[in-house]
Amino acid sequence: MGTYSNEPLQNLSVRKSNDFISAKYKSSLLENQIMAIALSRIEVNATGRDTTLEARLYPGELKKLVSDPTHIYRDLKKLSKTITGHTMFLEDGKGNFSAFSVVPNADYIDGVFIIKFNDVLRDHVLKLEKNYTSLELSVMTDFKKNASFRLYEVLKKEAYRIPDAEGASIDVEYNISELRFIIGLANSDDEDVKHAVSNGVSDWDELYDRLDKKDKKYEEWRDFHRRILKPAQEELEEKSDIRFDFEGIREGRKCRRVRFTIYRNVPKNPEVIDERQRIIEANAKENRQLEIPMDTLPELYDEFVGHNGLAKEDIDLLVSKAAGDQVRVKRAIRLADEQDNISNYMGWLVRAIEHNYTTTETISGSAQRADLVRSLRESYEKNKGDIVNRAWERAKGNEDFPDFIAMVEDKGLSQDLLESVYSISDILQMYADWKSGRPVEF
Repeated sequence: MGTYSNEPLQNLSVRKSNDFISAKYKSSLLENQIMAIALSRIEVNATGRDTTLEARLYPGELKKLVSDPTHIYRDLKKLSKTITGHTMFLEDGKGNFSAFSVVPNADYIDGVFIIKFNDVLRDHVLKLEKNYTSLELSVMTDFKKNASFRLYEVLKKEAYRIPDAEGASIDVEYNISELRFIIGLANSDDEDVKHAVSNGVSDWDELYDRLDKKDKKYEEWRDFHRRILKPAQEELEEKSDIRFDFEGIREGRKCRRVRFTIYRNVPKNPEVIDERQRIIEANAKENRQLEIPMDTLPELYDEFVGHNGLAKEDIDLLVSKAAGDQVRVKRAIRLADEQDNISNYMGWLVRAIEHNYTTTETISGSAQRADLVRSLRESYEKNKGDIVNRAWERAKGNEDFPDFIAMVEDKGLSQDLLESVYSISDILQMYADWKSGRPVEF
């Protein structure tokens, strides 16, 4: 077993075998970014073949690096459920495929995100000497689109072949159906696809055609071009050390292949990349206790350390009880300020967080009254759920709903994943924000 001191990010890049980069699997942008960071950490705790491929990540590190840092505590808890079970198809270069769950287990426990990778990946991420590509974490964590992330990996592994001359480039072609599986636009978790691959079927056009409509996105070339390739082209040119042009290649009446022309590139935002490099380097100090979130929630600590005698350690406990949700901590403290004669201030705050008190009505008076009010509210919430569900079904029939889902997919989420991760009320709020032109928070 490895030792688990709180070792921070120590690598500026992650190495992957080229076969691993070309693997087919479905995942969101946040999942990909977290996995990339985790892969840079594995070797700390995996020095021998009998050790678990495990990485331990801390919100204090991730908040400064991932594409959406605002809700990192909430997202890590949800990610521990969504990241597990994705099927990866990995080819050995000889036409043989293996299918496996890339992350069999992930947990968010006491402010630490723990990822356990499938041992199949050991030879694809550790002690690599040939047929691998080194990918910059500072670039990978800056992408805002999932297609940009995956295309950066896929095209970067070809970039070593670019001749050493000004303006030089190389061409590489991909079957479009296969590329869709690689960048997550076709659902490799589909049972029929997994069964077909396990039985030796590797015709990606055939596998793609087998999928239900809900399991594949941007089937038409014009949509794939406009919504996926063009935005990724722009983002790579802005942020990475490679850029690309592309063109569709027709076979009969359909575009079946795409040709990429890959160039070296000087990113347009070097100061952002440099800053991310500095963040990673600055965190390279052993035994830094980042699971205590004071460094990630400075305003919370500034506001409430000393408030009614609260110490830093008290805030640590409250944040832990709230799973990092500072809104719940602030709400509990402000509700406490409205109460009279609290005999055990910290005990009251902990109960308020654990029972999710939201109003003074819920907790004023006797314990029996609190239980009665809570029971009535739960009954209301149960009935309200039926109303919310009906509203969601009506929204899905609206003319602009496909455009809303297209925006969601640009964020790396499918409609199914959106509905599994968020409550219907939260999704309706996102839809309302989108319709009114307000920023949509995921």
